[in-house]
Amino acid sequence: MRVFVLTTGRAGSTTFARASQHIDGMTAGHETRARYLTGRLDYPDNHIEADNRLVWFLGGLDRLFDDADTHYVYLTRDPDATALSYRERWHIRVSIVRAFYHGMLMQREKPAPDQALLACRRFIDAVDDNVRFFLKGRSNWSLVRLENIEEDFLAFMRDAGLHGDMTAIRAELGAKRNVSKRDKKKGTGLRRLLTRFSSSKIDLP
Repeated sequence: MRVFVLTTGRAGSTTFARASQHIDGMTAGHETRARYLTGRLDYPDNHIEADNRLVWFLGGLDRLFDDADTHYVYLTRDPDATALSYRERWHIRVSIVRAFYHGMLMQREKPAPDQALLACRRFIDAVDDNVRFFLKGRSNWSLVRLENIEEDFLAFMRDAGLHGDMTAIRAELGAKRNVSKRDKKKGTGLRRLLTRFSSSKIDLP
């Protein structure tokens, strides 16, 4: 069996993967094939994969993996909190929300902070629509909410017929990881110039 964790990102996928490493008979990983240009979905059997970019490969998941031997998890977080978290990370080198803003929403200009937040929210809404459409009519999936992650994770294990080290799983679920941090590097003259014109540098409130 394979388990695929679908999520917007910024919703606890690293924590989910760490907790899943204590499930019996399964390997687990976080974005283990995210950088592959070929074989992007070549996940082994008896594996749990948490990767927010899987939401852009739903057709491939449907084509490659039979529902009878696959379980999906929709890992969610309050959308407003998720959008704020993404905006805090707008500056990172590989930013999926910045790519969405320029590539999908076709915005050429550097966004104001409120525009960046709106773009993050539109991204989250698009992912949510895609995932819910993909899961519609399927019974082989579980909802796990970050705000209720321990109870929902245990329900997912029951749904998927999985067992593991519950003490270790609960410890992993209680840990905070990958917390958003603003870009706080001190500005040189060149850096201030880049901040003024680069889309990756926005003046957050």
